[in-house]
Amino acid sequence: MLSKKITDGTEFVVFDMEWNQPMPGKEYPFDVSKLTGEIIEIGALKYVYDNGEIIYKDSFSTSIVPVQYTKLHYHVKKVTHKKNTDLLKGVPFKEAYAGFRDFCGDAILVGWGSSDPGMLKMNLSFFGLDPKLDMFFLDLQPIFSLFAGLRGSQRSVEAAVDFYKIDKNEIFHSATADAHYTGAVFEEIFKHNKPSEVISAISSSSIDPDVPSDFSFVGPECLDSTTAFASASRFIKKCPLCEKDLNAKIPPFRIRKSQYALLECRQHGELFSRTRVKKSKSGNFYPASVMRFATQNDYWLVASKKEEFDKYGEKGKPVEKTEEENNES
Repeated sequence: MLSKKITDGTEFVVFDMEWNQPMPGKEYPFDVSKLTGEIIEIGALKYVYDNGEIIYKDSFSTSIVPVQYTKLHYHVKKVTHKKNTDLLKGVPFKEAYAGFRDFCGDAILVGWGSSDPGMLKMNLSFFGLDPKLDMFFLDLQPIFSLFAGLRGSQRSVEAAVDFYKIDKNEIFHSATADAHYTGAVFEEIFKHNKPSEVISAISSSSIDPDVPSDFSFVGPECLDSTTAFASASRFIKKCPLCEKDLNAKIPPFRIRKSQYALLECRQHGELFSRTRVKKSKSGNFYPASVMRFATQNDYWLVASKKEEFDKYGEKGKPVEKTEEENNES
């Protein structure tokens, strides 16, 4: 999805959140699917981009007193090392968010993984606040994988800290500590790579979390898989936001049981698509397609699959037999 241009003076807020979860088996006077996690901590660091560098500016940290999930879920307790008494310390969510939003200003949010913006928007909606963030968001994890030569794999922030040999002076899985570590990785990415290449990757990977970024389609049942794949073609021809025709940067190609493509909307940016054909209970075939605004992992995936397709065709690279299988044949 198209993001705003990054120039000198652009600010980034690297942030992390911790949230508590509903207790299994407990009944609540509301639909827990509307609040799958209640935020209990926000930590953040602010950077400014200037002449090829990111420069640290300020930090933010707040604890939040939960009002719905007031007892720590056992998993949250184990991961965060918090105690139930810790939940009594802090400020109400509305006050915490107001402070965090003032701290952010017009910055680009940066997180490790893609879950934090959605959780923040869920909490805003549940507690009667405007869920619009009005900020772009960057998932730093695939950016790290790209520049570390680990494209296509997902690594924890601790693995990235180890990769860059960053000192581990704080316990992981507090929002403040994880924001600090994510910020340190962000700094190292700029230090070890050409700033122009980093900025290019950031620009192509930033998304607007207020706009839907994932779309799905399930097609009609067909008598064979070829017809099922063909029936999904109309889904990937139009932008799911503006319904204008999409340009095919990498036209659809089928390899093994999946069909891939990289598409472009002139207004909204580049989209990755994948279609798989599945069997229904009746024995017929139907297509199940996903389309999303492309990330660094998606660019790598579709490019690597296209390279494999060009070399080996629709069946893909032959699977090598193990020594045991060769002995049996």
